[in-house]
Amino acid sequence: MHPDFERQFARYLALFDSQEFDGTTLDYSNLERHLGFLRQLALVENSSVAVMDLYKRKYAFLQSKFLPVLGMELEEVMVKGPRALYELMHPKDVPVVIDTLYKGNDFLLRQPAGEKKEYKIIYDFRLRAKSGEYVRFLQQLLPLELDAKGNIWLMLMLNDTVPDRGEDAPPQRKVVNARTGKQFVFADEGAPLSRREIEILGLLSKGMASKEVADELYISVNTVNNHRRSILEKMNAANTAEAVRYAVSLGLM
Repeated sequence: MHPDFERQFARYLALFDSQEFDGTTLDYSNLERHLGFLRQLALVENSSVAVMDLYKRKYAFLQSKFLPVLGMELEEVMVKGPRALYELMHPKDVPVVIDTLYKGNDFLLRQPAGEKKEYKIIYDFRLRAKSGEYVRFLQQLLPLELDAKGNIWLMLMLNDTVPDRGEDAPPQRKVVNARTGKQFVFADEGAPLSRREIEILGLLSKGMASKEVADELYISVNTVNNHRRSILEKMNAANTAEAVRYAVSLGLM
């Protein structure tokens, strides 16, 4: 684990000390109402779903297909919490992830109560599988339930595997308003795709052929195909559908 992990992690957790919960007012039937949908969501290929209870500081729900691949047991993760994942995280990713969580959640906590559920934090990282190889994941954090004071009580955590972009690829991290698509906090950090590539990928996602995209944008078919190759290379995607899924997860589309 990263040598500075404990100090960085403690600084991150201290963010939530500003939230003063009254445990007697928390209605856990609200969590029960979500569980049916969350269990179905976790059955989607390459997905895992967790809910973090920020009052109790532990997982309230966790269902994942990834645990056997990582060589982990559900009970172990439920007891250790997120620390279990940090033990498997690539050393280069640990400080970036904690910095992302600190800055992203600091932003969320400062938003008006009525707007907190509009935002999500998106970032990627690598975990060491049982085979010894690293697998890249993309995680999305979304406030699921607030308490009566507007504190973030339950945080939804969605994980998917994504194509690995190589050892030296810069981290992907964003805070996005899910309603408007506007990005915050890390918006000045380089996006993996140019605006033109995002535009072309958006048209391709609608089922348009290269010729149709070329006609729509008044460019040549050769230019469209060059952009397609560049998109697949940058996203390390096997095909356009995979690139679209990754781009949507990153909040690019």
